Amino acid sequence: MRKACCAVLLLVCGLCAAGIAPTDNPVKRYGLNWTDEIAWDNVVRIEDAAGVTTAEKLAAAQAVLAAKGGGVVYFSARTYTFEDSIFVADGVVLRGADPAGTVDARQEAYAPATRFEFPKYLPKFEGEGTPIATAFKGIHLMQPEAASNCGIVNIAINRGHIAFEEAAEHAAGRNRIVYGCVLRNAAAADTRVPDLKAGQHGWQRFTNRHRAAITVKAAENILIANNRLPRSGDDNFIMDNFVVQRGVLDGVVFDYDNRPGMYVNDYGIGGGGGADPKGTPETHPWGFRKGIVIRENYLYMTGRCAISFTGDGVVCADNVVRFADNVWRPTTTGTNRTTGSATNDNRAVQMRGWRWSVTGNDFIVHRNWAADRKYRINDGEGLMHEGHVNSTIKDSRLAGNRGNAYLSLYKTAGVDGLVIENNDIRTGGGIAAIYVNANRNADTHPCRNVRIVNNTTAGSGILIAGEPGEKNVIQGNRHIGGGGTIVNEAAAELADNTGYMVKGKE
Repeated sequence: MRKACCAVLLLVCGLCAAGIAPTDNPVKRYGLNWTDEIAWDNVVRIEDAAGVTTAEKLAAAQAVLAAKGGGVVYFSARTYTFEDSIFVADGVVLRGADPAGTVDARQEAYAPATRFEFPKYLPKFEGEGTPIATAFKGIHLMQPEAASNCGIVNIAINRGHIAFEEAAEHAAGRNRIVYGCVLRNAAAADTRVPDLKAGQHGWQRFTNRHRAAITVKAAENILIANNRLPRSGDDNFIMDNFVVQRGVLDGVVFDYDNRPGMYVNDYGIGGGGGADPKGTPETHPWGFRKGIVIRENYLYMTGRCAISFTGDGVVCADNVVRFADNVWRPTTTGTNRTTGSATNDNRAVQMRGWRWSVTGNDFIVHRNWAADRKYRINDGEGLMHEGHVNSTIKDSRLAGNRGNAYLSLYKTAGVDGLVIENNDIRTGGGIAAIYVNANRNADTHPCRNVRIVNNTTAGSGILIAGEPGEKNVIQGNRHIGGGGTIVNEAAAELADNTGYMVKGKE
């Protein structure tokens, strides 16, 4: 019996070494029926495809799959080098070897054995510098307006971002997946820097603050799960004599971790600032797409927004977000000099749309230091749905989240249906740890059907505001330490809260 078991083990190890491709649905456990529409069992191994370079083999493999209605290009466990960006065809998933050992991407030991390497940017601090086009590559779609049943699975990507975008007039395919991937140095360079007319040097470079490590849009059905954005490492470079408005800065870092983490169907869907209109399915249908799931990801950040989504019924659950502390941010755009009133949009999750469910997330957010190193710049939200280019709040939920930065439901121009329960939010004081304000600066708006129950706060307390306020409840919450206050400006019913003073109607 022992010899038979050893023989089976040797056979399995031999098959793994030979790069035998899996044919299962790797995301079956999420219970999303649409993922079965992908042809997981129609596989072409990259080793078997025609061509000399990996890029040639990938093109040949995708052509074979296109003739068969789509499927998987399988990359066995090793490192693959690409000199340019990759474009994924309709119906194609790029899949690496299933990870051995640690399978949870939130754990530091998670490391897919299939690795993609893109070119490293090698800066020159003279003349026009090294051209941006030599690096900052990514994985894109051949036909963003139609490509469906596409994805990237179980691949560690160095120096490349993922951008599954849409085409003109918000045309996009459906069923798009990024699962089990690790991305390092996943930033792009901002093509607006240098600004030669403003006197900047031709060699100046700055991280593109609008290009996320992972960007995915789709007409419906997106899964972004079990991915890891760890600290990038040694690719950052420092620039002295960096010209900005009002002076010159030394020590400016091209920071590969100062970029958005995950933009998932990310849009502005209404008027800017306090302006109307608020986004609705009629005015901004692309901002209310359905079937979006963001789960179990790990994101290390030095700045910008970790996760931003827009949709109807988005699930954002069990993600871990960690911002580095004591980061000096002398410029947020590559052209300005920061002050305490600047912002780098440091926040854990930004929600837009209706009926979102944000649960079980664990976040630590820190603000960056301004250029004078005396003040931190003006950002640092935890979970944020603000009135700027957004919808009102409708039938949404924040539950079981843990973090050091406030829940910011900020000047939304209306709330109708919101549950905030079992969160543990421990801030350093200042603005309320749980802040629900349906009003804007210039006008009041209804705040209805809000339940703030069984939460733990520290450092500050709870605020609710809106007019009229109807059927609102604040109950069973607990404040640890001093400074706990409930500000009730939405006629909420209060019961069984401990550790708070009350301002407003009890």
